[in-house]
Parts: sequence; structure tokens; C-alpha cells
Amino acid sequence: MKPRFAICAWLAALLLVAVILATVSLLPEPLVAQNGAPTTAKSAAAMPPSVISSNEELQKLYLDLPVAKLRTPRAVDGHPDLSGFWYNDLSNASQRDADGTVRFDLGGSRRGKAVAKYPEPSEPDYKPEYAAKLKAIIDNQYGETTAEDPNFDCLPSGVPRVSTGPLQIVQTPKMIVLLYESNFIGQTFRIVYTDGRTHPKDLDTSYLGHSIGHWERDTLVVDVAGLNDETWMGGAQGHTEPGVHVGEPNHQIIEKFALIHSDQEHVTEHYARHGNMLVYEATVEDPVAFTKPWVVTPRHLILGRPDDELFETFCQSRDKEHIIKPSEKDQYLCNYCKKPASN
Repeated sequence: MKPRFAICAWLAALLLVAVILATVSLLPEPLVAQNGAPTTAKSAAAMPPSVISSNEELQKLYLDLPVAKLRTPRAVDGHPDLSGFWYNDLSNASQRDADGTVRFDLGGSRRGKAVAKYPEPSEPDYKPEYAAKLKAIIDNQYGETTAEDPNFDCLPSGVPRVSTGPLQIVQTPKMIVLLYESNFIGQTFRIVYTDGRTHPKDLDTSYLGHSIGHWERDTLVVDVAGLNDETWMGGAQGHTEPGVHVGEPNHQIIEKFALIHSDQEHVTEHYARHGNMLVYEATVEDPVAFTKPWVVTPRHLILGRPDDELFETFCQSRDKEHIIKPSEKDQYLCNYCKKPASN
């Protein structure tokens, strides 16, 4: 009886294995995320919505991205290390024809690929006098483009417009250097002094102002004063933001009405690193032009590769034909280099 019992037990074991395999084969296959990694029904239900209703909701979604969950490196002084090349790919498209012609489409690879509908960014609230000036500019725009944009005169973007990337940050204990790359105005830079100094008492206004910073826990807070009124705060092509869905192309955010300001503009900036994401926030005060402070919609930049570098860029004036050339009747006269008349 023992051999028969052993055979029966063996057959029963085979039958049990077959039942288990059949049951497993009937289970639903695991869901696959857009990046190819398997996910669960619970995480699929937590995927970002197709319509994002507010910028507060959008900010939470950005901070929940995998790139923002990475470990945040720290500098030798213990503060988060902001150093690196920060930018968001423009998703440009190009094609070379058989005759050698190269066709370039700014942001072309994004077309038809957007996943989410994003909320409009915040805009400043102007006083009547400045609102009238703004309306005159808007009425003469072609899309978001107008020849009145100071960038077309090779003037710097100003603050906060300049902080849209790409930028290289070099961090030291006593100063932080912000190096900007722009295909509109060429290369510019700012120095944020973190050595405890204050703004100069006899501060003259300038395009990018004077910046002093300090750390509040893990956030760099920058106070920008001494800004002139010759720059814009937004407009034109806007700035590039990452997509919130895995595999989604980047998209443009344009502050269409954040343009002019007075020479009383004052900006408080916040730079915070979350993993390999840099979050930029700013509050703009202008008692002459605004009815209340403008809280800028947060901006997000992704850390580039270690070998990424700033491109060398220059701004070419488009008004050279209007520059007067000397003639027999009209000779250039340098007033400041005249020799003083002798007594």
C-alpha cells in the first residue's frame, strides 16, 4: 500500500500546483506607468489629473514628482547646495532637408502631446495710470510679442523675469553667483551677497538691482532693491515649466500682463532645492504701479547633467540701419572728451 499511497500523494501535489498556476494566470496584469515601471492600482489612482484647477494644486504636484523626491545635497556650511546648471528643455524640433536646409521649430516636439491643462499664472494688479499704459502695449501686441519689449533693444530681462532659466548657480559661503543664458539678450549675471551686508545707502538704480541674501532654514531668501524702470517683469515667450505627468513634454507659462513697473520696484525671492528640482518664488512690491504686492506663480527648474554648460550668446541690435553715419555736414562730436578751454 505504501507505493500506491506515495503515487497518489505525488499526483495530488501536481494537481495543486496546476490549480495555483491557473489561478495566477487569471489575475489582472500589473499596470505599467508611462516610464515603463510597474505600478499598482493605488498609485495609478494617484496620478495627476488631466485638468489642474489651481496653482496651489500644481505646486503640490510638482513637489510630488520623482525628481523632487531625491536626496538634496548640502554644501560644506550645511545649507542646501544650489550649485549646478538648471533649465527646462524647450522641446524644440529640427529637420534637415535633402538640399541642406535646416528647419527649426521652437517647441515643435510638444505639439499635440500635452497631457494636462494648466491654470493661468498670477498677474499683477495695476493702478489706473499704469493700467492705461499696459493696455496701450497690449493693444499693439501680435500674440505676446511687441517691439516695445525691452529685450528687443538688448536690455536685460530684469527681476523676476530673468529667473526663468537656463542658469548656472555657483554657491560659496559669502556669495552666490547667478549666471543667465538667454538667446534674446545674451549672457548676464547677478551676485547675491550672503556675507551679512546691507544694501548701500546711496544705491543707484540698475537693470538687475542689488541683491543680498540670507538663509531661512533650507530656503535662500534674496532681497532685491535698486531696480530701474527700463525692464519688464514677464511677457513675450514666457518661461518653460516641466510637465507633471511622466513622459509629458514641457510647456510654456506666460505672464501676459506682468510687464511694466516703476523704479520703486522691490522684489523678495525664495530659492529652495527639492532633490534635483529648484523652486523659485517671488513677491514683487511696487507702491507706485501696483495696488497690492504681486505674488509670482512658482517656477520650477530641473538640474541638468554634470557636463551641461552655458552657451555663449550675444544680443544683436535690430536697429542698426537707424544709426546715423557721419558725413561732411554731420560729424560726430564727443562732448565729454573735449579739452577744457584755456584761460
